[in-house]
Amino acid sequence: MTITEDQKYYLTTLTRYLYSRIEVKQSLFISLLQKDISQSLFWGYELYYSGFQEETFDFMNDIYNEIYEKLNPDLKPFIDKMISEWSECENDDNDCNLGSIIYTLSLRDYDIVAFTKSKLSYNITKDNPDITNTPLCVCTMLPAHIEKYKTHMVSTETGEKAYKVLSTLKLYPIIRDHNTLFDTRMPEDFKNIYHAPLEEWLFYASRSPIWLQRIEEHNGTIDCDNMKVVFEDDEDEIKFCELWDYEQDELPSNIHELSLGTGKEKQLTMKQFCKKHKYTVVSKITKRKVVKKSEKA
Repeated sequence: MTITEDQKYYLTTLTRYLYSRIEVKQSLFISLLQKDISQSLFWGYELYYSGFQEETFDFMNDIYNEIYEKLNPDLKPFIDKMISEWSECENDDNDCNLGSIIYTLSLRDYDIVAFTKSKLSYNITKDNPDITNTPLCVCTMLPAHIEKYKTHMVSTETGEKAYKVLSTLKLYPIIRDHNTLFDTRMPEDFKNIYHAPLEEWLFYASRSPIWLQRIEEHNGTIDCDNMKVVFEDDEDEIKFCELWDYEQDELPSNIHELSLGTGKEKQLTMKQFCKKHKYTVVSKITKRKVVKKSEKA
């Protein structure tokens, strides 16, 4: 199957720290399955602070409905309250509500039977379904708890360089060993986009609201015909670069791999995925072709 233009648009959208937007969402979901609190928070705020605030809350609500609600109906009022408080707040005071949802879900048990059936076309069963150690509590985070996830702005007064700070901000490698299983088909040219000259990779970054805002603040415009970003004058571009040009080619390969992967990731099979989360594969769901009477004749 080929990748549609709509799919490629989302797959090649660069987040604030130059990850693929779709792979960030996938990494968030997998981190929650692994009950990895720190990594779940990192991916959640990577998406959120790239400018996809509402999308991030909607995604968390969808995840709750899909795999958590069955075992944790008590959380619905809490999640609804966190989302409502955030949406009604006109400043950033309630950004921590996202962390409260993520942290709480990271501690709870989940059921992926329905998800696996509808999204992956497999029937599975849970091993030891009656055993649970879930703490029935909710975790409320405060603004101070999410400071480390907020976007770092380079201090030009101290001579700080944008490309030097990126290695301290990207805390985790993108999770790519589920790509085949989840049918996340990254375009072959994604690596080229990441390593492209500034005016070219910025075109893909501009699809994230945070990057578009930065570009417009420095009088840059999006040239859709030539798929690049153009600045009105050299001074605007210089000021932009001082703050936001991460100069990917100046970074060591291990930093590149955080966004691009190594290319050697061994893809999980359905059986391995289920075993990892204490489920067992029963059968693969195959769609039977409906044959009309006229075709039989």
